Order: sequence, then C-alpha cells, then structure tokens
Amino acid sequence: MRQRFVRDVATLLVASLCGACKPEPIEWSEPAPLPSSLAESSDLVFDAQQRLVARPAANIPLPAVRGQCLSSVRVARDASGEWYAVWWSVRSDSTADIVMSHSSDGVTWAATVPVDSTDAERVGCQRPAPSLDADAGTVHVAYAMAAREGPGIFASHSMDRGMTFHSPVAVVYGAHIGGTAIAARGDVVAVAYEDPNSDPQRVAVALTRSMGHLFESRELVSPPTGAARDPRITLGASRIAVTWSPGVAGMATDTSAPRMVRIGTLR
Repeated sequence: MRQRFVRDVATLLVASLCGACKPEPIEWSEPAPLPSSLAESSDLVFDAQQRLVARPAANIPLPAVRGQCLSSVRVARDASGEWYAVWWSVRSDSTADIVMSHSSDGVTWAATVPVDSTDAERVGCQRPAPSLDADAGTVHVAYAMAAREGPGIFASHSMDRGMTFHSPVAVVYGAHIGGTAIAARGDVVAVAYEDPNSDPQRVAVALTRSMGHLFESRELVSPPTGAARDPRITLGASRIAVTWSPGVAGMATDTSAPRMVRIGTLR
C-alpha cells in the first residue's frame, strides 16, 4: 500500500512538472483599443488574410415561444446555411432552462431542444444571455448558471445539428457569474467569460482542443488594472481575438472608454 501511494504521488508530481514545462497555448499581443471602424459591430471574424472584420448582422425573424426570455435570444449560422437560436426559457418557479431551436431557412423554426435543465436560481429572466457558435454541424453553447452543483460558467455542444446535446462541462466555478462568448473552429473551442473569481472583474478565456469535452487551459486576458465586461471572441485558422468593454457587468458603461481587443496566436 505504501509503495503504491509513493508511486501515485511521484506520478502526479512528474505530471505537474511536465505540465509546468509546456508553453502557453496562446501567444497574446498586448491589449489595445479596438479600431473605431469595428467598435459598433457585435460580431467580428477573421477574413482570409487573418484580419479582423465585421460580420453582417443577422436579419431573420427570431423564434418566439411561451416562457422565452426575449432579450436572451442569440442566433448563429453555420457554413451550410443552417440557423440556430438559443435562449433562456423560464419555468413556473422562476428557474429556467437553456433551450435551442434550429431553422433551415431562417424563417421556420423547429421544436425546442433542451441544452441544460439544472438551473436552480429563481430570478426569472434576470440572468446573462447564453452564447453560441456553429461549425460544420456542431453547435456550441456557453452560459453562466447557478446550477444545482454550484454556480459557474458551463458549456455544452451538439454534434447532430442541435438535435441532442452532450452533458454540460464546467468551464469554471464561481459565485459572481456573468456574460460569456464562445467560438469554435474544428476541434478548437474557446470561451471568453466575465471571470467569477477576480477582483476587479476581469475577462478570461478557456480553451479546448477536444471539441468542448474538456477545457485544458484557462487564463485571464484583460489587464488587472481595471474591471472588464461584455466579452466577445472569434477564432481564425491560427488566430484568436477577444474584445471587452471597461467596467463592471450590471453597471452603467462609460461610453467614452473604447472597447479593447487582444489578439493571440494559437500554438
């Protein structure tokens, strides 16, 4: 028994030391103000030259069903033209479910599919909206939730065009849950979120190379000198960009302060 204990401790120590030797998964630039030409766009993407550009806004009729928190509806479109929508749906006791619907034409929406039904916070629609992205028929959703297991940031994904979802994966636990953003490209999935454990509130990024089955790395990306809110994120072929606004979620935003961006290279 003692030999087994010593061996297990040694294995964990070696694994820890090897992990410490690994380079960071993202090489980041310094934070900088987002160019004014992009500041008004809610959705940025990398073009073929790996430059940040604004994606045209979606102009489609949103699904409308009973119990829906309208302000929480978010939509995304994959390369095949399929549309997806995700939102909070309030239950009679003021807890809520994360649900999704999909549309082949952006007009007719299918019946809703549950994404996560473990919410335990009775606040109705007073909760951060979920975020989603779609890539080659795989749909990814990130959201903040006071789940029965504890509050935090979670993610789930569907590999069959939003018909069924895998069990949610915890990105990070923490009481001060906030906004999220998610981006996917092949097996790489990145979640930007208002970190629930930092003071002042900062924006962090979690990264997985296993399509969202396990998040292998997490790091704070906004500076420690000021609070940050409202994260957004996009992935390119080998690039990642995160933007945020100065300030604290739920409080008035200083409109004179520019939105910030940080661009990274995936190792």
